[in-house]
Amino acid sequence: MQSSRHTWYEVGIDFVLSLGMNIGGQLLFYDTLATAKRSVTLAVLILGLAIPRRYATRHLFNAWQTPGTPQTRRQSWCEVGVDTVLAIGMAFMLQWIVYGAAATWAKAGGLTMVLYLVTMGRRYILRRLFEIWGSRQGGPLVIKATQERSETAAGV
Repeated sequence: MQSSRHTWYEVGIDFVLSLGMNIGGQLLFYDTLATAKRSVTLAVLILGLAIPRRYATRHLFNAWQTPGTPQTRRQSWCEVGVDTVLAIGMAFMLQWIVYGAAATWAKAGGLTMVLYLVTMGRRYILRRLFEIWGSRQGGPLVIKATQERSETAAGV
Protein backbone atom coordinates (compact mmCIF):
# COMPACT_ATOMS: atom_id res chain seq x y z
CA MET A 1 0.00 0.00 0.00
CA GLN A 2 1.28 3.44 -0.84
CA SER A 3 0.65 6.79 0.75
CA SER A 4 -2.19 9.00 -0.46
CA ARG A 5 0.31 11.51 -1.84
CA HIS A 6 2.08 8.85 -3.89
CA THR A 7 -1.25 7.58 -5.20
CA TRP A 8 -2.25 11.06 -6.40
CA TYR A 9 1.14 11.55 -8.07
CA GLU A 10 0.92 8.18 -9.79
CA VAL A 11 -2.66 8.71 -10.98
CA GLY A 12 -1.89 12.24 -12.16
CA ILE A 13 1.18 11.21 -14.11
CA ASP A 14 -0.73 8.27 -15.60
CA PHE A 15 -3.56 10.60 -16.71
CA VAL A 16 -1.18 13.06 -18.39
CA LEU A 17 0.64 10.22 -20.15
CA SER A 18 -2.71 8.67 -21.18
CA LEU A 19 -3.87 11.94 -22.68
CA GLY A 20 -0.61 12.43 -24.59
CA MET A 21 -0.54 8.86 -25.85
CA ASN A 22 -4.18 8.97 -26.92
CA ILE A 23 -3.69 12.16 -28.92
CA GLY A 24 -0.36 10.90 -30.31
CA GLY A 25 -1.96 7.61 -31.32
CA GLN A 26 -4.71 9.46 -33.15
CA LEU A 27 -2.13 11.51 -35.03
CA LEU A 28 -0.35 8.30 -36.02
CA PHE A 29 -3.45 6.40 -37.13
CA TYR A 30 -5.61 9.21 -38.55
CA ASP A 31 -2.87 11.53 -39.82
CA THR A 32 -4.36 14.79 -41.17
CA LEU A 33 -7.88 13.90 -40.02
CA ALA A 34 -6.66 14.12 -36.41
CA THR A 35 -7.30 17.82 -35.98
CA ALA A 36 -6.86 19.37 -32.57
CA LYS A 37 -10.63 19.44 -32.04
CA ARG A 38 -11.14 15.79 -33.01
CA SER A 39 -8.11 14.51 -31.10
CA VAL A 40 -8.94 16.30 -27.88
CA THR A 41 -12.64 15.43 -28.16
CA LEU A 42 -11.93 11.72 -28.56
CA ALA A 43 -9.29 11.68 -25.81
CA VAL A 44 -11.56 13.50 -23.37
CA LEU A 45 -14.52 11.23 -24.19
CA ILE A 46 -12.52 8.01 -23.82
CA LEU A 47 -10.73 9.05 -20.64
CA GLY A 48 -13.75 10.83 -19.17
CA LEU A 49 -16.07 7.87 -19.72
CA ALA A 50 -13.56 5.44 -18.20
CA ILE A 51 -14.43 6.51 -14.64
CA PRO A 52 -18.21 5.97 -14.83
CA ARG A 53 -17.68 2.76 -16.85
CA ARG A 54 -15.32 1.36 -14.22
CA TYR A 55 -17.60 2.48 -11.40
CA ALA A 56 -20.67 0.89 -13.03
CA THR A 57 -18.82 -2.37 -13.67
CA ARG A 58 -17.48 -2.43 -10.10
CA HIS A 59 -20.96 -1.67 -8.72
CA LEU A 60 -22.56 -4.41 -10.84
CA PHE A 61 -20.09 -7.04 -9.64
CA ASN A 62 -20.43 -5.87 -6.03
CA ALA A 63 -24.21 -6.34 -6.28
CA TRP A 64 -23.69 -10.02 -7.23
CA GLN A 65 -21.48 -10.65 -4.23
CA THR A 66 -22.60 -11.76 -0.81
CA PRO A 67 -21.97 -8.86 1.62
CA GLY A 68 -18.85 -9.38 3.72
CA THR A 69 -17.27 -11.98 1.42
CA PRO A 70 -14.18 -11.25 -0.65
CA GLN A 71 -14.29 -11.41 -4.40
CA THR A 72 -12.90 -14.68 -5.78
CA ARG A 73 -10.12 -14.69 -8.38
CA ARG A 74 -12.60 -15.96 -10.95
CA GLN A 75 -14.98 -13.07 -10.21
CA SER A 76 -12.07 -10.59 -10.45
CA TRP A 77 -11.03 -11.94 -13.86
CA CYS A 78 -14.65 -11.85 -15.01
CA GLU A 79 -14.99 -8.23 -13.87
CA VAL A 80 -11.76 -7.22 -15.60
CA GLY A 81 -12.85 -9.02 -18.77
CA VAL A 82 -16.26 -7.33 -18.85
CA ASP A 83 -14.70 -3.90 -18.21
CA THR A 84 -12.10 -4.44 -20.95
CA VAL A 85 -14.70 -5.56 -23.52
CA LEU A 86 -16.87 -2.55 -22.65
CA ALA A 87 -13.85 -0.22 -22.92
CA ILE A 88 -12.81 -1.57 -26.31
CA GLY A 89 -16.39 -1.36 -27.59
CA MET A 90 -16.72 2.21 -26.36
CA ALA A 91 -13.38 3.17 -27.96
CA PHE A 92 -14.52 1.78 -31.32
CA MET A 93 -17.89 3.54 -31.17
CA LEU A 94 -16.38 6.86 -30.10
CA GLN A 95 -13.86 6.72 -32.96
CA TRP A 96 -16.68 6.09 -35.43
CA ILE A 97 -18.60 9.05 -33.99
CA VAL A 98 -15.60 11.42 -34.05
CA TYR A 99 -13.88 10.24 -37.28
CA GLY A 100 -16.85 8.92 -39.26
CA ALA A 101 -16.04 6.74 -42.27
CA ALA A 102 -12.29 7.18 -41.72
CA ALA A 103 -12.58 5.00 -38.59
CA THR A 104 -12.23 1.67 -40.38
CA TRP A 105 -11.93 -1.59 -38.48
CA ALA A 106 -8.17 -1.51 -39.12
CA LYS A 107 -7.65 2.06 -37.91
CA ALA A 108 -10.08 1.99 -34.98
CA GLY A 109 -8.96 -1.50 -33.97
CA GLY A 110 -5.29 -0.72 -34.41
CA LEU A 111 -5.42 2.45 -32.35
CA THR A 112 -7.49 0.78 -29.62
CA MET A 113 -5.23 -2.27 -29.35
CA VAL A 114 -2.01 -0.24 -29.38
CA LEU A 115 -3.33 2.09 -26.68
CA TYR A 116 -4.46 -0.80 -24.48
CA LEU A 117 -1.17 -2.70 -24.82
CA VAL A 118 0.91 0.41 -24.14
CA THR A 119 -1.35 1.34 -21.21
CA MET A 120 -0.69 -1.97 -19.46
CA GLY A 121 3.07 -1.53 -19.81
CA ARG A 122 2.96 2.14 -18.79
CA ARG A 123 0.92 1.42 -15.68
CA TYR A 124 3.22 -1.42 -14.67
CA ILE A 125 6.31 0.77 -15.10
CA LEU A 126 4.71 3.63 -13.12
CA ARG A 127 3.66 1.22 -10.36
CA ARG A 128 7.22 -0.12 -10.07
CA LEU A 129 8.76 3.39 -10.13
CA PHE A 130 6.50 4.54 -7.31
CA GLU A 131 7.30 1.41 -5.31
CA ILE A 132 11.02 2.19 -5.69
CA TRP A 133 10.47 5.85 -4.81
CA GLY A 134 8.54 4.90 -1.69
CA SER A 135 11.13 2.39 -0.56
CA ARG A 136 13.94 4.96 -0.94
CA GLN A 137 12.12 7.41 1.29
CA GLY A 138 12.86 5.45 4.43
CA GLY A 139 11.14 2.11 4.09
CA PRO A 140 8.17 0.38 2.60
CA LEU A 141 5.18 2.49 1.71
CA VAL A 142 3.01 0.37 3.97
CA ILE A 143 4.95 1.54 7.00
CA LYS A 144 5.00 5.18 5.81
CA ALA A 145 1.27 5.15 5.04
CA THR A 146 0.51 3.64 8.43
CA GLN A 147 2.69 6.25 10.16
CA GLU A 148 1.01 9.08 8.20
CA ARG A 149 -2.43 7.84 9.23
CA SER A 150 -1.38 7.50 12.87
CA GLU A 151 0.11 11.00 12.88
CA THR A 152 -2.99 12.43 11.21
CA ALA A 153 -5.30 10.69 13.66
CA ALA A 154 -3.18 11.91 16.60
CA GLY A 155 -3.25 15.47 15.24
CA VAL A 156 0.52 15.67 14.76
